[in-house]
Amino acid sequence: MVAAVIAKLLAFALAALPWSSLLPLHGVVAVLAHAITLCAAFHGAGLVVARLGNQRAASPWLVIQWGIAALIGLSGIAIAAGAGTIAGHAVLVFAAAAVHTGALVRRFAHHAGRVGNGLAGPRAWLGPAVLLAALGVLAVLGAAGDTLARPFDDEGHVLAQLRRVLDTGALGDPIGYPRRAQLGGQIALAAVAAGAGDGFARTVEALAMVLTLGLAVSRIRARDPGSAVWASVLVVTAFALALAPTDPLPCWTAAGLIVALYAMQCENERENDNERDHKNASERERKHDSASPPALPLAIVAGALVALRYEFAPIAAVAVIAAWWRRRRDHKRTAILLGGVCAVSGPFVVARMIAWRSVPHLAGAAFAPPHEAALALRLLLATLIAAPVACVLRLALPDSHAVRRTATATAVALAALTAHVTGAGPYAMRLVWPIAIAFAITLVIELARSRGSGPAALIAAVVMCVFVYEGREAPGRLRWSRRLADAATGITYVQHPPGNAADRYDQLLASVPPEATVAIWIAEPERLDYARHRIIDLRTPIGGRLREFRWAAHSSSAAPLLTQLSASFLLIEADDAHVQRTQTDVLYRFACRTEPPICADDLEAIALHHPVVARRDNLQLVDLRR
Repeated sequence: MVAAVIAKLLAFALAALPWSSLLPLHGVVAVLAHAITLCAAFHGAGLVVARLGNQRAASPWLVIQWGIAALIGLSGIAIAAGAGTIAGHAVLVFAAAAVHTGALVRRFAHHAGRVGNGLAGPRAWLGPAVLLAALGVLAVLGAAGDTLARPFDDEGHVLAQLRRVLDTGALGDPIGYPRRAQLGGQIALAAVAAGAGDGFARTVEALAMVLTLGLAVSRIRARDPGSAVWASVLVVTAFALALAPTDPLPCWTAAGLIVALYAMQCENERENDNERDHKNASERERKHDSASPPALPLAIVAGALVALRYEFAPIAAVAVIAAWWRRRRDHKRTAILLGGVCAVSGPFVVARMIAWRSVPHLAGAAFAPPHEAALALRLLLATLIAAPVACVLRLALPDSHAVRRTATATAVALAALTAHVTGAGPYAMRLVWPIAIAFAITLVIELARSRGSGPAALIAAVVMCVFVYEGREAPGRLRWSRRLADAATGITYVQHPPGNAADRYDQLLASVPPEATVAIWIAEPERLDYARHRIIDLRTPIGGRLREFRWAAHSSSAAPLLTQLSASFLLIEADDAHVQRTQTDVLYRFACRTEPPICADDLEAIALHHPVVARRDNLQLVDLRR
């Protein structure tokens, strides 16, 4: 009786709590309320995908991953249409949350019964569940207050592009958005998170980490102490990883989507194995077809991976090809697979094509990535790497076609990344982590469910212990205890956030006419008002050459670039190193009695030859019209 009452209360809370973020909450409570709203939106969008794909019995944790992929695609459509503002994304989030609440209310007795069954059965799963909830809350709150999170990927400032989307509804920056290594899916997901609560976008990766591990724990099905130990060690290992931070960059989001892809394929094989004893061949074939991975959810997840980063495209391609090959004569299923991938990634392709149309030739050349070897040579190198890696993995893994197919997809993705077939620049190698994490999680799930104790289980256990030890011994901010302490300190930051740092930018730009084009190089571009001015953010990793300091007198190579971009003003911010070099130059010129400037980088050289109309601290606003 008591368990039934508790189950009904929990089901009611799951339906009602997502709307608590509409209340005037602040601090820690507001962050948790926004996180619950976002999870409900993911689940609601996933329920629509499950209904369209005829997968009503799918696990809620798997449905959440489908919802993440679907909302990435819907956000991409809004961005391509110029409607991706904060209001547009708020409508998107709360509409999906309404689907979640409506589904729970409509079948309240059924869902309360499922919760009651979970509480009435063996409770070994409570240990890893409580551990995940405690560490997850701490991670989300810490991410909300982490001011040192790295916002750069290899092509621009993620938070600045997010602010541009929320202010203008589109990604029209001719420097920051015409991307070569990605389509902008991570920015779209961050915009969805901001729709649940402005300022919540920083925590999207921390929340994705919790949802990914929730999917893993749910698939392990910890109904006995052995499985519970596997689940608990997996959670601890994930939080202890020293080199997989929760910055607002694609890591855990991609890992969760990849695990969802693998889960659909592995579940398919498990159902096939259960049907091998049927003697009737036609019945066996019918069971084989019904157990195939669901076409629409798989295609939507694959399209979201392509939209996140090109480095994940090989995994998406292997999953789609494997799902198509099993029923290649089913043309309707083939159309669903191709249409689902294009429906999610297509809008981002359109948005990027629109952005490229506004890029002058000189700007494209100035911000082009370093020259790479010919594509044929890179493909050959990727093949030479992938073949032996796939063979080694397949030999070391359990006898499971789905797991070995997972290993093949992982080997192909890592080889393509290493050979720069799908990525370029030093940042691309950081994406080894989500690919490897997803494979490791899938392997642990299968080992825990098969209760294997062979070499693969022993190696997996040793590797997990090594990563836990490494997380404890890592220096500085990478150490696990240090990160947990910073997360606890971040809670205080969330409760009492600092003043608005955008004031110093707003005061300088107050004299700039509306709709004027302003080129910027500042520390916090996400604090600008992108709706008031046309902002061109020059501060990209490739654009770092514009701040290369030269002692000899020189003409600025940035001047013709800014002319082609039609920039009327230049807002630059000097860091401590720039200030120190400028002071050294002033002292040197004073000692040598020389008047002409003899040292500057390209942007400083422009400031020396144009009037500075406003100055504050290390900021200066340069009028390029005179």
